[in-house]
Amino acid sequence: MKTSITNPCPENWDNMQDSPQGKFCEICSRCVIDFTEKTNQEIKDIIDQTNGKRICGKISSKSFSKVAASMILITNLTFIQTQINESVKSSTLQTLQDATKVSGRLVSEKNQKVIAGAEVIFVKKEQLIKTTTNENGYFSLVIPNDLLADRNLLYINFDKLNAIIIKKQRSDNDESHGGYGKRSVIFSGDKKFENEKIMIGGAYTLIGEVVVVNDPPPNYYYIDGENVSKEKFEKMRRENPEYQYFYFDDKEAEVIDNNSFIDSLYLLYSK
Repeated sequence: MKTSITNPCPENWDNMQDSPQGKFCEICSRCVIDFTEKTNQEIKDIIDQTNGKRICGKISSKSFSKVAASMILITNLTFIQTQINESVKSSTLQTLQDATKVSGRLVSEKNQKVIAGAEVIFVKKEQLIKTTTNENGYFSLVIPNDLLADRNLLYINFDKLNAIIIKKQRSDNDESHGGYGKRSVIFSGDKKFENEKIMIGGAYTLIGEVVVVNDPPPNYYYIDGENVSKEKFEKMRRENPEYQYFYFDDKEAEVIDNNSFIDSLYLLYSK
């Protein structure tokens, strides 16, 4: 496959926010597709689907020696299949789909300090979109509009951060900080959620009236968005410890499953 390129993008790939196709460039407000692991045919198929529209992508030096794995804006790509020497008409590129930016900052309720290194996850039954707060506590996610519902859930995962905190406390003989507890944010799909300040409390506890439910709502189990039995779910989880596992209940489960009659929701993701 032979190509010609123009207009290299100055933005650093590592500084861009994660998106389902690759990254999101705030300089040009476009999704940037990661082509580095794709074959020539896969790249061609993606470009054919744009119908001549513009698209941004990251290409490895194996495909584009001129830019040597830097970010590029591809315009006027020409593909030549060497086997049959057939030229394909050039295409200019653009984003594959509309998306919405969701952003905010995590701040400790206890001492008003920003929280760096926390994982922020947009949760759907079928997939996860995630990022990590930077050194100033900020995060930003790019969510395809077709994934947004009337109500949506951001799950803030402190597992890795808490492990670091606890390890440091043990070495310092300090037990003043028990780590951060579970935190979720429910937001509306038709309202902007940008630069929101999210206050985070201490260790998670639940206090309230204990009740007996005679006919409780059911639990639901999903693997990569597919509804499965409890037995299959637990079997797959045991056999695949590398799969990412989540548990939600109450309002969180209702939002993710779009189901008001649900007790608990169990999710497993293979990638």
